[in-house]
Amino acid sequence: MIGFDDTQIMGERYDFPTTSWTLVRAAKDVRALERLITLYWKPLYFFVRQRGYSNENAKDLVQGFLTHFLEHHAFSKADPARGRFRGYLLAALENYMKDALKAQARTKRGGDETIFSLDFAQGETEYAREVERGEPPEAVLNRAWARGLWRHALKELQGRPEHLKAFQLYLADADYPEICRETGLSPNAARTAVHRLKGQLRELLLGHIRETVSNETDLKIEVEEFKSLLS
Repeated sequence: MIGFDDTQIMGERYDFPTTSWTLVRAAKDVRALERLITLYWKPLYFFVRQRGYSNENAKDLVQGFLTHFLEHHAFSKADPARGRFRGYLLAALENYMKDALKAQARTKRGGDETIFSLDFAQGETEYAREVERGEPPEAVLNRAWARGLWRHALKELQGRPEHLKAFQLYLADADYPEICRETGLSPNAARTAVHRLKGQLRELLLGHIRETVSNETDLKIEVEEFKSLLS
């Protein structure tokens, strides 16, 4: 678990707006690209590592793949009618790996310099923990995506420091007397802060998931899978 056992945060209603795949379609925007890379590079790295590549070769493959993906504007070619975005991304990665294997060369850009700032050392540490489950590469990729999305959304939460601390304690299964002692909040204030931040977190998570699905049915499926992957 990631300190999260309250599935009520995601709720049971998923209102889907007319816009869809907004993040993918906005990939020419620098901030949109940063979000895509932030959310997906680690799952891709885990996938490559579990396919038997060494740490260094996996780093080169992921960096090269992302560079290739951007240079060829592949984000704009993703088609929601063909399935979820993770499936499209994984298929593109597997094709890239086949081409790289045929070329018998590691892909680099500018020597050891890259256009991305990715913490592969931390990624390798997390990878070691993930593979202990003995799951197939696709399952590890999906779980890494869910965990990364969860952490990313938590970082986006906004509120007073004591309120954010109260919510972190709540997610760590602290009871309200402990939360009040640690934060100095009254019981009512603590409960209000937790309730508000639960709602904010839910909207952040739904917003991110909504950006890479094409309809309400797919959104519900993706949300349910996201919740199951956190267990």
